[in-house]
Amino acid sequence: MKRTVVLVSVGLTAAAFLAFPLKVSAQQTPDYSYVGIGGGDDGFVINGKITLDDNLSIRPSVATDFNFDDSEDVSYLLPLTYDFNAVDADANLYPFVGAGIGGDLGDDSTVEFALTGGLDYRFSDHWVANGSVNYLPFADADEVDFMVGVGYVFGGN
Repeated sequence: MKRTVVLVSVGLTAAAFLAFPLKVSAQQTPDYSYVGIGGGDDGFVINGKITLDDNLSIRPSVATDFNFDDSEDVSYLLPLTYDFNAVDADANLYPFVGAGIGGDLGDDSTVEFALTGGLDYRFSDHWVANGSVNYLPFADADEVDFMVGVGYVFGGN
């Protein structure tokens, strides 16, 4: 009986020590929001991230190439994304994937289905570098665009 109590105590203690790192990494959720600027295929980009819930956010962006003589004056993207927990030991690198709508506003405005995926790299408490690849599979030319930028973090951890 005494041996069983000792084994159960040792087992519970070992389980607690093994679970501790998992608990710590599970707390590294991407629960911050930001607004930022950058550039990409479509030109100058204003983008952001609005956290809705644990691991769920909206990532709106608008882009322009400042060439208002063509039919693609402004491109937009409005995806709902799943934000993965940090994938590095320092809890700075957060990948995401999502889907939503995207298209162009101008002479020939469009609304298309859009897929997106990318990374946020949180390099300080208030700044994040971000990059994404956006795919509009049903657009006229199967549009694939990229975007890189930097954002100011507000809210969250």
